[in-house]
Amino acid sequence: MGVLAVVVSLFLLITVLKFYGDAFYRAAAILAFVGHIVVSFALIPAVPYTWDIGAFHQTTLTILSGNLPIESSTVASFGGVQSILYSIFSSQPTTLGALNGILAILLFIPIRYLCQQLYPSMPDDHYGVMTLVLFLPLPFFLLSVPMRDTFTLFLFFSLIAIALRALLSRQPLLAVPLVPLWGMLFLLRPELALISLLGGIAATITEGLRGMESDISASKLGIALSPLGAIGFGLFAGLLYPFAAVNTELVTRSRGGAVYLDGMQYTSWFDFLFALPGRAIYFQFAPFPLHVESAFHLLAFSATPIVIVLFVSAARSLYEGKCDETVAMLLVVVYLAGIAGYGAINSNFGTNVRHRIAFEFLLVIMAAPVIRRWELTVRKWIGVVPGHHSQSHEQERETEEFDRGMHIRDQNPNQTDNGNQAE
Repeated sequence: MGVLAVVVSLFLLITVLKFYGDAFYRAAAILAFVGHIVVSFALIPAVPYTWDIGAFHQTTLTILSGNLPIESSTVASFGGVQSILYSIFSSQPTTLGALNGILAILLFIPIRYLCQQLYPSMPDDHYGVMTLVLFLPLPFFLLSVPMRDTFTLFLFFSLIAIALRALLSRQPLLAVPLVPLWGMLFLLRPELALISLLGGIAATITEGLRGMESDISASKLGIALSPLGAIGFGLFAGLLYPFAAVNTELVTRSRGGAVYLDGMQYTSWFDFLFALPGRAIYFQFAPFPLHVESAFHLLAFSATPIVIVLFVSAARSLYEGKCDETVAMLLVVVYLAGIAGYGAINSNFGTNVRHRIAFEFLLVIMAAPVIRRWELTVRKWIGVVPGHHSQSHEQERETEEFDRGMHIRDQNPNQTDNGNQAE
């Protein structure tokens, strides 16, 4: 039943925690790992809905038997990854569940790096972000499901973090791992690979402009990044879904009991572009109250208020915070391209809740300053405020000044720039 896989995963996790993170992260990581194992081994087998667990499992067994799988290339590609685990441990989906447990926890490492680079003036512990990444209820449950989502998310955020590190440090050797990582992600989730490429282009352009002039106006940045829309559309239509395949994919993803916009078909690429904003909103925020017809729908709907709060918090943080323009453009382009691309073809919010985890975590990263304020409120309420040593005290002081600057913006909207300079 995958006991050996659990033991090995726990050993690997403890080894990583020995060299990375503080006591709070270590405690949270162990707690989260136990939770993922309980969900994967006990709860998921008892749930009547099976997702695509059986499809991945059968594909893996087909590969191990020496035959070629008949499933899609993305499913077959992950079947190759899963077959390695089956060769080492038991040939049960719970084996993959054990790996997902550790990857869901280590996912915080690249996410924390992105937070640190996006908001360099903030304290770098990001306990609030960590808590949301590790314990947001619906993502926590779905990342325990023995499928490819956890593995591809870890690849996705690791790829973005490494690419950003290579760009900001201007060390070409750091870019060497990007090619195999991007290729692996393209095989498993080509849409995530392509939007990460768009984000990389946006970050490179922004960093180049910053190198030529220290203060970039919004108009110049908008003009420089305007071709990205055409590039993104070309990648979608040329590499993912030609027009004939778009409607076929719409029909494929309009099956099951959680369908929205049922029966919709595109008549032209203009029709496709016209519908894109509305479908992106559906992808990010559905199901809406009128969609709820079952317990599973209610579970999916329970995450909608959280996503709305994160979206508003991310927008507020980017608008009012001291963010790095290069990192901000990277994350914003990836986010917008992602919800537009997925929204164009997804028609089932049962599928949406899995596919949008990446974009919920992007919102968490972008909302880090507001999340920090929530964290400080909770800490003061329970009487645990950092200040036991000079570094923590200094970080706390910087955060309070950061929050004071945001408050000044609210009180004096015409003096925004002066408010941001409070040190």
